[in-house]
Amino acid sequence: MWVSVSNQAYVFLCSILGGMIIAFIYDIFRIRRKTIKSGNILVYFEDFIYWIIVALVLFAVLYYSNEGEIRGYLIIGTVLGIVLYAVVLSSFVMKIFLFFVRIIYKIIVSILSALLLPVKIVCRVCMAPIRFVYKRIRRVFCKTKKLCKINMGKFKGFKRFINIIRKKI
Repeated sequence: MWVSVSNQAYVFLCSILGGMIIAFIYDIFRIRRKTIKSGNILVYFEDFIYWIIVALVLFAVLYYSNEGEIRGYLIIGTVLGIVLYAVVLSSFVMKIFLFFVRIIYKIIVSILSALLLPVKIVCRVCMAPIRFVYKRIRRVFCKTKKLCKINMGKFKGFKRFINIIRKKI
């Protein structure tokens, strides 16, 4: 089957675009990993999902542009697209996405703090009597402890007196 040069150029450009899409999806996974820390099992699962998505994207690009035929220049175009995206766009996209994630985080935190403000006020109001009672109970126990130490000292003196008498008998 004869394929024109313009058709091959179109397929090559589609493979470059597919490579850029793959690198963009990888950046999305990187952003998620930077914002939300996760364990190894979840990372392995994400990697599995990533490779499934990559396979689907490459299959769609191949099927759409070249009717599913694999050529050498398609692999080169895909790698070139990944490299171009990584060099030109990756840092820019990461900065923009992380900026928006931080803004969304700050908005959520401010909304939650506004919603929890009445709960904080109620807790502070309830803590005042609790602190008062705690201080009173603590004073009573401290006084009791001091009295016990004084009485124990008297008891030790009485114990010595009994020991002295016992030795003499």
